[in-house]
Amino acid sequence: MKVSVEQNGLLSLIIDNGRQGKQHQGFCQSGPMDEEAYWWANYLAGNQEGTPCIEIIGCAKFVCDTDAQVAATGRNVVCLVNDQSVSPFETIFVKAGDRVSIDSEHMGSKAYLAIHGRWQVPSPLGSASTVLREGIGGLENKGAPLGVGDTINIETPTIQNAHRALATKYWPQYDLSQPLALILGYQEDKFSASEKGRLFLNEYTVTTNINRMGYRLSGSPIHSNMTKMRSEAIHIGAMQIPPDGQPIVMMRDRQTLGGYPKLGSVSLLDVNRLAQAVPGETVTFMSQHYDDARAAFLLNWQKRLRLTGE
Repeated sequence: MKVSVEQNGLLSLIIDNGRQGKQHQGFCQSGPMDEEAYWWANYLAGNQEGTPCIEIIGCAKFVCDTDAQVAATGRNVVCLVNDQSVSPFETIFVKAGDRVSIDSEHMGSKAYLAIHGRWQVPSPLGSASTVLREGIGGLENKGAPLGVGDTINIETPTIQNAHRALATKYWPQYDLSQPLALILGYQEDKFSASEKGRLFLNEYTVTTNINRMGYRLSGSPIHSNMTKMRSEAIHIGAMQIPPDGQPIVMMRDRQTLGGYPKLGSVSLLDVNRLAQAVPGETVTFMSQHYDDARAAFLLNWQKRLRLTGE
C-alpha cells in the first residue's frame, strides 16, 4: 500500500517508540510527545506496539491506494473521511482512494494517525522517529518532516476487519485545571523551601517558545543557590531552571546533557498532558513522591491491559 501526503499541516512527523538506550552516544530519546495517544492509535489500528505512525500538528490529509485500517487519537482530534466526520479512538476502515483528514480543535495540539501494516521506512539506531535537529529518521532518514507529495510504503497483511473502540470515558484526559505532578530530585536541595513553594503556589503560562525539545513556561521566577554546575544527563520531563528563573520542561527531543539546576521531573503520565498544551494555556504543579508516581504509571499500564484484554 502507498499512503500519499496531500496536505502536511504545520508539522507531520513519522515517529515510533524512539531510540532507547542511545543517549550515551549523543542521540536524543525522541518518540511520541503524547505516548498515551500514540499507544492507543496503534492498538486501535491493529498494529504491534512500536509500529511507526504520524504525529500531526495542524490539518493534514492522506490518501491510501488500497483499502486500509486506520485510527486517529489525540487531544480533541478531528477526523474526516471524504469530508465526513468519523469517530476518533476507534478503528476506521477506509476504501482505496478515500481522503483521510486529521486535525485538532486546539491549534498546536498533537494528533496521531496509525495505519495498519508493516511500515517500510528506515530505522536508524533502532527507531524510525524523526529528529529535525539531528537530521535522522523519517521517510528517507534525513530527519525531515513529511511534505506534500511524499509517499509512505506499508506492507499490508490481510485486513483484520476487527473493529476496536475505546469508550469515551477511558480516553486520555487533557484537563489542565488539574496540577501536573512533579517528582522532586536532581538539585532539589539547592532550592529553598520558599522557592519551591513559589512553584507550587503559582500558575505558569505555556509560552510560544515550545517545541519537541522543551516547553518554556512563564510565571513567578524561581531561583536556586547554585552558581555553577557540571552538565549532566536529562530525563524526560526534567524541569530546568535557567538564570531568568522561568521553568523549562524537557521533552522527547531534549538534548542529552544540560547544565542548569533542575528541581525535579514531571511524571511520565503528566508529560503527555503538558505535551498537548498550547501557548497561552496555564498549568500548575504539585509535588509527588516517586513511589506514588511509579504506582500511577503501573496502574495506568494495567488499565491498558485490562481494556485490551492482553
